[in-house]
Amino acid sequence: MSQTPPPSGRPLPFKTKLGYGLGNLSVMTAKQAPKQLALPIYNVALGVNPGAVGTLLALGRVWDAVTDPLVGYWSDKTVTRWGRRKPFILAGAISTSVFFAAMWMFPRGLAAAQYLGWFAAASFLFYLALGFFSVPWYAMGYELADSYDERTKLMAFPSALGPVGQILVGWLYWFTQRNMFADTVEGVRWVGMGAGAILLLFGLAPVLLVKERPLPPAPAPPPPTAAQGKQKPKTSFIAGVKAAMDNGPFMRLTAAFTLIVVGTSMVGGLGFYVHVYYLFGGDTKAASALVGWHTTLWLVCSMCMTPLMAWLSVRFGKKEIFIAGLAWGVLRMAALWFLLVPAHPWLVLANAVLAGVDNAAIFMLCHAMIADVCDLDELHNGTRREGLFGALYGWFFKTGIALSFAVSGYVLAWIGFNRDLGGAQPPGTLLLMKACYCGIPALMFLAALAVFARYPISRRVADDIRARLAAGKQREG
Repeated sequence: MSQTPPPSGRPLPFKTKLGYGLGNLSVMTAKQAPKQLALPIYNVALGVNPGAVGTLLALGRVWDAVTDPLVGYWSDKTVTRWGRRKPFILAGAISTSVFFAAMWMFPRGLAAAQYLGWFAAASFLFYLALGFFSVPWYAMGYELADSYDERTKLMAFPSALGPVGQILVGWLYWFTQRNMFADTVEGVRWVGMGAGAILLLFGLAPVLLVKERPLPPAPAPPPPTAAQGKQKPKTSFIAGVKAAMDNGPFMRLTAAFTLIVVGTSMVGGLGFYVHVYYLFGGDTKAASALVGWHTTLWLVCSMCMTPLMAWLSVRFGKKEIFIAGLAWGVLRMAALWFLLVPAHPWLVLANAVLAGVDNAAIFMLCHAMIADVCDLDELHNGTRREGLFGALYGWFFKTGIALSFAVSGYVLAWIGFNRDLGGAQPPGTLLLMKACYCGIPALMFLAALAVFARYPISRRVADDIRARLAAGKQREG
């Protein structure tokens, strides 16, 4: 039986937080798995040009970014006996699992163009389904808690549980290389079906364990001027998009997060090649184990650091800890240069430990701050738009990811990577590979730090916004 959220200002029940947090296991698995497997399978195993694969990954995220705001707006306006978000989450969880498995069910013996066509069709359907699941799921979280610190505590659950899905993703390629499978193609088919089942299982948790908070009555809008006369709050899709673009804190937060995601995504696929060719000289089996352990250690550390980051944000504020996380990211990427040593490849696991700090702080606090931004929008415009704001937030960073995916495949070509050379890549290629892997994210962390430094919503400002909203609702009551 699901639980009803408590009245305003009271802590959410543990079951509600757990049910919502488990949904992130599916979200993170679905977001990370395609880019983790696409190049190793379609480029290394099937011989498809890496630039073409990267372009398809990019186009999939562009498609995702276009459809997400419409899904968010639709879910904001939907009223059913099961809630606004749950029907979308249920349909999205089922279809996401099916289309993820379909991406790896290609027939054998196809030409490169045919493999690309298969991947394009399956991935476009997959990303559409993922939007139906993830956008309403994010919006549900923005609505559940209504106090500054309780939002951070709620978001600690998906931040701690989501890495479990990412750990799984880190081992997917390793599973495809097991001797129980005849080859990589057979391995990825079974792995795809298994991961699809996990997407469905945990995608149903928010549906079964969480009851949505009823839509609150709209607050009294600011008194109109004589020139304006009596006006109703504008709730159309275009009005919502315009309100988001005019919301300075939302744009600063979104821009900072987009820069981080672009920097890490641009070299995310490159990480596979760094491990295989720079550290292990082309040995895919040995490198797949290191990739798995690196991902596992990074995310376990992130899970362990999440309660500390939540406590620190309650103690010092979300903005302050977010800035500290960005600064830590810059220093970590600089240190990574000295941890990539072919003679001692496992030394790179130290980077995984360090990455847990900025990952826990940044990804948890972004979503906690989106909820604060939605309060500001409600105060100024008299309506709640969590779904649309969450989707627009996703639109920006997904568009950035799309561009980074498009570039990443060509980065491999630019640095001179040649699949046919195996472990005998030229020294200059390996050096450029390392430089891009460390340098691009460091620059993006610095840019994000510059953008976010003037984010204006502190604890005091957020509390003032909530008090003014509450006063408006009392006047309406």
